[in-house]
Amino acid sequence: MTEKITPLKTQKVLDLCSGIGGFTLGHLISGGFETVAFCEINQYCQQVLNLRFPHIPIIPDIHDITTESLARIGVGEVDGIIAGLPCPPFSLAGKRLASQDSRNLFGEFFRIICEVRPQWAIVENVPGLLTAEGGQFFRAVLWEFASLGFDIEWGVLSANQVGAIHKRERVWIIAHSQSSRRHTSWYSETQERTNAASVGGCHTHANQDRCQQQLQETNKRGHKPRLRIGQYEISFSQSTFRQQYDGLSKQLDRYLMRQPDVDGWLSAASIPSFNRLNCNEIAALTPDCQKEYRQLYAEYQSIRRQHKQQLMALGNAIVPQCAALIFERLKTIFKQQQKNS
Repeated sequence: MTEKITPLKTQKVLDLCSGIGGFTLGHLISGGFETVAFCEINQYCQQVLNLRFPHIPIIPDIHDITTESLARIGVGEVDGIIAGLPCPPFSLAGKRLASQDSRNLFGEFFRIICEVRPQWAIVENVPGLLTAEGGQFFRAVLWEFASLGFDIEWGVLSANQVGAIHKRERVWIIAHSQSSRRHTSWYSETQERTNAASVGGCHTHANQDRCQQQLQETNKRGHKPRLRIGQYEISFSQSTFRQQYDGLSKQLDRYLMRQPDVDGWLSAASIPSFNRLNCNEIAALTPDCQKEYRQLYAEYQSIRRQHKQQLMALGNAIVPQCAALIFERLKTIFKQQQKNS
């Protein structure tokens, strides 16, 4: 007799630090999820989101997200939160100030979890998150999830594992809970704990003990936890900590230039040339020609600024195919919970 599995309900998702929507595109590939609101402060990224998802509201500032502000834009129940939190505080290319960096939004992220009370959450960041502050920051993140009653899985997935030509390793954290979070007192016990500057302090909790034990066991074995998603094995590679590599790189640029099949793409993405004149040459022009020259130069500068915004947005974007694998893993967790209930 075939076991009957009730279809999973569509999960309503709050997308934080949305960028140009790579995280949401990932769950559209996977299916079974619906983004009900974005949070993104960058104006160029907001334009892309409005163009790509005109029906989904955007809250610009993460500090403004509360149940009341969500209700004002028609968002009620939220099942899960996804977040590609800013990576500069942890990036190997930066100063790695972590909890001392004003761009660290993990505190706000946990405040919102306490406010919204989701059943699950997914966080994406750079591999430098693992070793920031000697590994203590990442440990505090795991403890914070555990203190809120979440079980946690984490690992590293690279873009080249899903067919991309660049490496782009990223840490993925999946936090999930089997118990209902909307009808318990867990929030009142923890609402004073988190602030916007850093991850909250460590608390004694059964889940924290399990998390601590897992960390100790994996350290004894000499490797980091692994997570299998279908045919893909997500793991912490040793090269993550040795290489001064973080996302797109000069090596990638050189690789692209050697590939004849991407010449068209490179040409389409390039900035049009502009023959600048010196002061004497401009003075020699007629007034009408000077006006036309200045107008053309202003348009050229505008194109350069937009091109820079495009490159920054793409450089910070989540690879949708990677996110899709993470959502597939989350659905597997849901099915297992349903089977055990």
